[in-house]
Amino acid sequence: MHRLIGFLQKRRIFFGWVMVACGILVMSVTHGVVQNCFSLYIKPVTEDLGFSRQSFSVCQTLTNVLYMGIALFSGKIFQRFKVLGLMRVAGVVLPLAYFCYSFCTELWMFYAVSTVVGIATSFLTFLPFTLIISNWFEDKRGLAIGVCFMGSGLGGMLFNALAGGWIAAFGWHAVFRILAVLQAAVMLPVLFLLLRAEPHDVGLQPLGSGPVASEGGAAPVYGLTLGQAARSFRFWALILAALSIGMTSTMLSNTIVPHLSDIGYAATYASGVMSCYMGLLAVCKILLGGLYDRLGMRKSTFLAVTAILIGLLGLYFGAFQPMHLFIVAGAALGCAAGTVAYPILTQSAFGTRAYATIYGIISAANSLACSICPVFTNAVYDGTGSYAAALLTSIVLTVAVLGLLFTIRPLRPEEANCQPTA
Repeated sequence: MHRLIGFLQKRRIFFGWVMVACGILVMSVTHGVVQNCFSLYIKPVTEDLGFSRQSFSVCQTLTNVLYMGIALFSGKIFQRFKVLGLMRVAGVVLPLAYFCYSFCTELWMFYAVSTVVGIATSFLTFLPFTLIISNWFEDKRGLAIGVCFMGSGLGGMLFNALAGGWIAAFGWHAVFRILAVLQAAVMLPVLFLLLRAEPHDVGLQPLGSGPVASEGGAAPVYGLTLGQAARSFRFWALILAALSIGMTSTMLSNTIVPHLSDIGYAATYASGVMSCYMGLLAVCKILLGGLYDRLGMRKSTFLAVTAILIGLLGLYFGAFQPMHLFIVAGAALGCAAGTVAYPILTQSAFGTRAYATIYGIISAANSLACSICPVFTNAVYDGTGSYAAALLTSIVLTVAVLGLLFTIRPLRPEEANCQPTA
């Protein structure tokens, strides 16, 4: 480890970027597989085992509900237990649980496995990496978060393209096993050999200067307490925005493959559109992180939500093939907001004093919406035989969110009240 640090220092490369690379790898085989590839299984599993799409979508609802619950208590969890220790345990559990999907024949089996998968994934994706990247980066934090989180898009792009063909060739049982082995092969070396939660663990300091955005840090903190934040309108506006963005972005990303397939396009073509979106999503996470550093929270979030609206319109009018360009571009930039935006919005609006707790609440609101969306979407499908009504509902909701964003303002200087920690 020290040799690697010395090698990078000689070339004036900050070691924190290695942590970002670790995040890319881990996110690609966790969120990139568990969440971004789930839609590939909807048709083959339900047609093979005779489930309704709504009942099978509860699997994804379970993983999101568990993420939500863990996010609500993430501040206390990460104060009591070491982040890296939790990640290592989860890194062993997740591939084993994902492998068990291949043996499921009843809905309750899928639900039981999804419970374990949801808990393990929660400790391997956005919650821990938000804190780790915040510990390593005080300068260029938006860019670092964007680059780190692009791993979910890269994984989604790669594994949607591969898994779509594998399901057709080998069946869905085999694909669960293949992806589980890949998860273990990528994650375990990263978690046990490279990843470090804080720079002082290896004798380094964060990049730049300023407070570290995690509760209990040694550097000065600033901003509102949870109680002060909860008494502000922007706190509840941000929760409502997170619910709405979570609902609409999940609707957009999860409906691409089944909707395009339902309206007459080949399954391989639909998965190809999904792969293009995932690939561009990786780029757009970097882009959006940079935009937050340059344009600020309001303008950047407005652009991202507008992109969700464009993607939904493209999908609603998906019978016209040129609209698929709007699906890919809109979903890529818009869905990037569901991961990149919340850490930056939380710090910009409330500071760092209660960052982990407030971010956990905002993230939980997003996860609540993500858990409700698959059930709502597939209930609409089961009732009408089409996703059109669900998509139209999301379009209206997205327009409402654009207006809500104007009520969420950054932290004022007089609210910062910067004081050193004891």
